[in-house]
Amino acid sequence: MQWSHLHGGVVPTGLIKIWLRVAFAMTTPLVRLNPNLITVSSVLVIAGAIGWVADPNPAAWQYLLAALLVLLVGLIDSFDGIVALRSSRVTSWGAYLDSIVDRFIDVGIGVLFFSLGAPLELVMAAVSIALIHEYMRARAGGVGHHEVGAVTVAEKPTRIALGVMFLVACAVRPQDSQQLATIAICAWIILGIIGFAHLMRTFRSIIK
Repeated sequence: MQWSHLHGGVVPTGLIKIWLRVAFAMTTPLVRLNPNLITVSSVLVIAGAIGWVADPNPAAWQYLLAALLVLLVGLIDSFDGIVALRSSRVTSWGAYLDSIVDRFIDVGIGVLFFSLGAPLELVMAAVSIALIHEYMRARAGGVGHHEVGAVTVAEKPTRIALGVMFLVACAVRPQDSQQLATIAICAWIILGIIGFAHLMRTFRSIIK
C-alpha cells in the first residue's frame, strides 16, 4: 500500500484503516489542488487558532473555533498525503516539506497552550521532547534505518487530540483555562517520556 510506504512501512489497522477510507472519500474535492499547498496551509490554520485564544479574556466561542481549527490541522495532516497519492504527485520534496511543517505544528501547539496560560518551561519541555522524537528517527535514517521505529502514544495525532479536547474544556470552563492548559502540557510531557522510552527500546533492538 502506497500510504504504508510513505509512512515508514507502518501498516494501517483498526481505526487508522477506517480513518484512511473516510479521508480518501473526503479528499475527492481536493484532488486538483497542489498537495504541497495543502501541507503549508496547516501552518496558517494553527496560527489562526493561536490568534483566537491570544486575547486576554477569550469568549467560549473563540475557544471552540480554535478547537475546530486544531482539528482541521489534523485533517490536513492526512489530506495532503492522500491527495498526493490520488493525483500521482508524490515527491521527495513533498515528504521533506511535510516533515518540516509538522515541526512547525508541534511548536504551534506548544504556543497555543502557552497562550492559554501553561508555564513556559513546561511548554518548552513538551515541545523539546516531541522534536527529540523526530530527531531520533532522523538519526536512525542517517545510519540506514528509515523505518519510523515505532508508533508511540505521543505522536502528532495525540498532540492534536490534546489541543482539541482541552480547548473544548476551556470553552466550558474559561475561568480555569490556565489550569487546564497546564494539565494538558503535563499530559504531553508524560506521554512524550513514555514515547521516548518506546523509541529508544525499539531503535536499540534494530541499530547494531
